[in-house]
Amino acid sequence: MKLVVAARTSKLSRIQVEIALDYIAKKLGNITYQFLGVKTTGDIVKDKPLHLIGKKGVFEKEVNNAVLGGEADIAVHSLKDLPSKLPNGLEIVLIPPRGPREDSLVPRKELSPTRPSDLPKGTRVAAGSPRRQGMLYHANPNIETVWIRGNLDTRLRKLDNGQADYLVVAEAGLTRLGISRPRIILPAVKYVPAPGQGLIAVVAVSETSIARKLKEITHTPTTLEAIAERTFLESIKTGCGAPIGATAWYNNGSIKIISANYDVNLEKPLYITITHNDPVEAGKQAASLLREA
Repeated sequence: MKLVVAARTSKLSRIQVEIALDYIAKKLGNITYQFLGVKTTGDIVKDKPLHLIGKKGVFEKEVNNAVLGGEADIAVHSLKDLPSKLPNGLEIVLIPPRGPREDSLVPRKELSPTRPSDLPKGTRVAAGSPRRQGMLYHANPNIETVWIRGNLDTRLRKLDNGQADYLVVAEAGLTRLGISRPRIILPAVKYVPAPGQGLIAVVAVSETSIARKLKEITHTPTTLEAIAERTFLESIKTGCGAPIGATAWYNNGSIKIISANYDVNLEKPLYITITHNDPVEAGKQAASLLREA
């Protein structure tokens, strides 16, 4: 099988393409592909936080348009970059096994790994989302959170140049890029990650032969986790500007999902845990109960 694969141009995105295609090749046999690199709005607009750019799909729209326009057969994304609803005609057809779901706290090179609760007053911690900023505030209200943008290499360089003392990033990105620098991996049950964190999604035009083949080989446990998290995201209806996290685990036929609200106006974070044998119901119930709480 030969495929044209659209994705962002970053080093991490290319690695995620290789992970997805390696998984597909193990299931379907020899795969050859041509990489189509696409610049997205999120790659171009770097001077403001993502939730202030003012449009949805800042890291995916242009990539998916390449598939809709027939320039590529499939698109490969970080699942957490995808909005809860894809454009008509497209669907997620395959998800390979999950990478690490957790966030990690990375110190500047001359500092030591330290838990958020133990950081001294005035420590500057860079975080690129309201969720990360909110969970840091609740862990230690004496630290200072600062915004940071850019791909992972850029953020690490900004960290070491002194723009912050510590940096919160997805552990999956560090692992996939082979970055071994010291860090604290934050437990997902307390520092609940974004829906889809650690997951790679393959998108194709619905009802095509490629879509049907890839849907047959998707990694089922991981796909069920993704369904629960994306159902939560669609049901909660808050957008990327809300300090909300949700992550799901598949185990022996059932789904457990933990969701959290890290609003800094709350006395403490709100956590909701749901276990259900239907991932859609698990996601809906977690969103409903978190809204009510």
